[in-house]
Amino acid sequence: MKTAKSFNILLRSSYLPLALIGLSAMAVAQQPVTVSPPTQSGPIVARAVNPVTVGLPSIADLVESVSPAVVNVIARSNDGQTTSEGEGSGFVISAKGEVVTNQHVIAGASDISVGFATTGREYPVSIIGIDEETDLAVLQIKANHGFPYVEWHQGKPVRIGEWVVAIGNPFGIGQSTSLGVISAIGGRERVDSGAFIDYIQTDATINRGNSGGPLFDLKGNVVGVNSAIYSPTGASVGIGFVIPHQEAEWVVNTIRRHGYVERGFLGAGLRTAEYSAESDPSFRNSGATVNNVVAGSPAQQYGLEMDDVILSVNGVATRNSVEATREIAKARPGEKVTFVIERAEELKNLTVVVGKRPSKEKLDRQASGVSGYVPQARETGRAETKPQINIDTGIIMADLSSTFRDAIGMRPDQVGVYIETILQGSKAAGTGLRSGMVIMEADNKPVPDSKAFKSIILNAKLAKQNSIYLKVRQANGKVGYANLPL
Repeated sequence: MKTAKSFNILLRSSYLPLALIGLSAMAVAQQPVTVSPPTQSGPIVARAVNPVTVGLPSIADLVESVSPAVVNVIARSNDGQTTSEGEGSGFVISAKGEVVTNQHVIAGASDISVGFATTGREYPVSIIGIDEETDLAVLQIKANHGFPYVEWHQGKPVRIGEWVVAIGNPFGIGQSTSLGVISAIGGRERVDSGAFIDYIQTDATINRGNSGGPLFDLKGNVVGVNSAIYSPTGASVGIGFVIPHQEAEWVVNTIRRHGYVERGFLGAGLRTAEYSAESDPSFRNSGATVNNVVAGSPAQQYGLEMDDVILSVNGVATRNSVEATREIAKARPGEKVTFVIERAEELKNLTVVVGKRPSKEKLDRQASGVSGYVPQARETGRAETKPQINIDTGIIMADLSSTFRDAIGMRPDQVGVYIETILQGSKAAGTGLRSGMVIMEADNKPVPDSKAFKSIILNAKLAKQNSIYLKVRQANGKVGYANLPL
């Protein structure tokens, strides 16, 4: 049996890139250049050195080698009256038939199978485990024989400009291959990738149905999982997002060992630190500011306070709230995590034994209710009566319909509530909030509807916060921030 060369990557069909066209025009070789220093008579000039004409390398051997390990993922759901079928992509990572795909590909399915384009065979699968935080899932093919598989990229980190190959099942039409480059690495603040993913961007063509499929380098190594596209039309426009292989491999291997992913939990709301005086000798341009400390959480138990600025976690410098959250989550529940914090312009060391991060589903429920972090010993028992607290902010808001979202140009992956009016004399009146803005996040939590927003306000008041930090979409589409007094 022919075994495909090892490769690994996951793809998600929310954002996917544009097809590479005009390769014949690109067959003119990439020419080495030399840069002449500036002279009195002119600027720096780049000139080709010994220009030659070469053709792009063929990827036919690569595709032939790895394609047997790329599968179509068929997810069927039955509501008792009708049966629907969705398709995505995936790839085999072991001879015994373990498959990686996106969690959203199989979400809600009552029956899942995978199909091999190279053999025409289809097999049922079981779920080994999923991780909603990174949108990854690992499946097990039910069969009594081995399978061709691919492996993860090893060695030097991928770089912008490197050629990559995407293989998957776009729109369910069958296995397809596309060629492109790594367009960008990280730094995509406007892309809602969650707290545990720092997407790489590619222009290799990926569309709906490519979700969960692999992205390969030209050596056949999996450099990422195709996961999302940015598109105003729903089809590829050349901007696709991929879960990097380092993050995907860690999650997948953890699921293979334990069936789930456990992450450390601090119990503090964080936002990226802001500094206003670069001339100040103590000026810092990075860190994560503590917005609030949840009652009963490890953060409270070990002395973390509001307005502390976290500068490093376990010796790793944190430039923003996302990096701080990721480093905290790497710890296993019960492990000690060391922090360097800035408090009242003094540096302090703090050691915290982190708890177990609740599931994404539970965190979402908490965001729409009044409960905060609940120590494990108290997770059972009767629910507490919700306190009656005035949560009026002076903001008249409306939930967003899909039609209205399209009308104001919001991306499908963005959530928020629309500000209709700010009442004069209210707490919100002097914050810079205006009619026509959309509140996307409050206290570093997504705001899917007005009910969730009110619940976040209530939680903040229960925690004795004096204000809450908002992320807002302005009427011109730009993202800004506001501090809402409570």
